[in-house]
Amino acid sequence: MEIEFNKIANSPAQFFNILPQDWQDIIVPQWDKFKNSSSIYVFKENEELIAGGIVFENGHPNRTSFEKKHQYLYTENYFYIGFVWVIPSKRNQQLASKWLSEIKKTAINQKFWLVIEEESLKYFYQKNDFKLIAESDAKNNKEWVLTYIP
Repeated sequence: MEIEFNKIANSPAQFFNILPQDWQDIIVPQWDKFKNSSSIYVFKENEELIAGGIVFENGHPNRTSFEKKHQYLYTENYFYIGFVWVIPSKRNQQLASKWLSEIKKTAINQKFWLVIEEESLKYFYQKNDFKLIAESDAKNNKEWVLTYIP
């Protein structure tokens, strides 16, 4: 079973279709606004799309007020990583870590940032060389900003 890493150029729906419905509801209606400054990278296994994510170069959809406070990172040449997803049947195989590794290789000197809404993901991203730079003050719906500098 060979896994291939690819950039999707012409058919984003194949990636969107593996995402949870609430994520599809965010990205699909807004994709036209972001498609020229974003790239979708995926893993395929035997032609089946099993994981992927989007790299946004200068803006991303559905920004929270906390994310808006950190959008200055775009002006410091950071790209935003969002919608990272591994299909449930392929979890626990380090595919998300491998995806991040491939992204870093694709853009060797590129800085990245992202926001998480689940504290349990902090360790995952820190293990993948991201540094925590901010934590929201929200009691409910807490968020964390992490960055990667090569």
